[in-house]
Amino acid sequence: MVSKLMIGLGVVVLIIVLAGAMGFIRFDSPTGGVPVQVPSTPAGTVQFSGQLRVDVTHTDSLDNSEIRVEGVDIDTVYYKSSDGTQFASIGSGTGVELSITQDMNSVMYATLGVLDPFFIDPQGTADQSLNARITDWSFIDVTNNGIKEFLFKFDLRSMPPAVAGQTSSTMAFFTNSWDIGTFTLNTPANLTAIGTGAGSQNFVRWEITQPQETASAQFEYELRIDNIEDQKWDRSLSTLDIPNIGVKSLTEFDEQLTSTEIVYRFKIGSGNAQFDSANYVTTPQNGNEVIPSALKIVTNLATSDDICITYNIKSLSQTGGTNPTVTDQVCVQEA
Repeated sequence: MVSKLMIGLGVVVLIIVLAGAMGFIRFDSPTGGVPVQVPSTPAGTVQFSGQLRVDVTHTDSLDNSEIRVEGVDIDTVYYKSSDGTQFASIGSGTGVELSITQDMNSVMYATLGVLDPFFIDPQGTADQSLNARITDWSFIDVTNNGIKEFLFKFDLRSMPPAVAGQTSSTMAFFTNSWDIGTFTLNTPANLTAIGTGAGSQNFVRWEITQPQETASAQFEYELRIDNIEDQKWDRSLSTLDIPNIGVKSLTEFDEQLTSTEIVYRFKIGSGNAQFDSANYVTTPQNGNEVIPSALKIVTNLATSDDICITYNIKSLSQTGGTNPTVTDQVCVQEA
């Protein structure tokens, strides 16, 4: 005989499954990092056209009790496109009824424009457990006004029909975003009395502090060593721990020699800094604000050698500009 407990658990599981399918349950993506495309599955095979009501819920990825307000914090605009490059608006806002025509081939697009100091979380928004109908996202200038926005592509095939008493099908659209926070870098003391000889391992224990429930969009990590004699350190054995990226050898950094120093740069993405390829460093609600970013520098110092290392971190502002560089310098001294 099946126990009442097992029956109760079965009912709870069924409720959770149905609620998730209908859009009543949401999941967060607070970990940040560099956004990547989320694998998606087709929504169905039956083409959809007619009236579609979209109910939008904007939520803080780092604190799911914090709800954003449509039109005050974030603007949602819907588009159609025949080629994926030219777009025409079909509506905006939440609770809006959109006309999905046959020539749209069951494909709709939406952009999210931030009005307050937020970063859009594209990977969290496109997560299949949150928005199963999102099949792709990009970061483009949709309206040709010189401003890029996150654009999400929806597969509307096999959309459930309108329920009794309603004139439109309904789709829930959950969005994730992060509050912007200003990070700082600690100031470790100089390393002294290192000693001479090859293969000396020294650690500069830099730490980034990212305030709770905030994110920063970092895009470049730079080490400047005020010495052009690179035999004073071993590049292949020296490493930097980059948040979300991991421990990277200085051989993975671009190297540039100037008249007075050697510069190592690690850039996120393959071109100019953009929101779609930034490294989002985050701290969730009640999370640890201190994030290690330690340098291991393996030195080959001679008597009285003194090399100073400047660590620079560059990040994006809300508008896509560059914030002031966060920097600190530590000297490694033989004596």
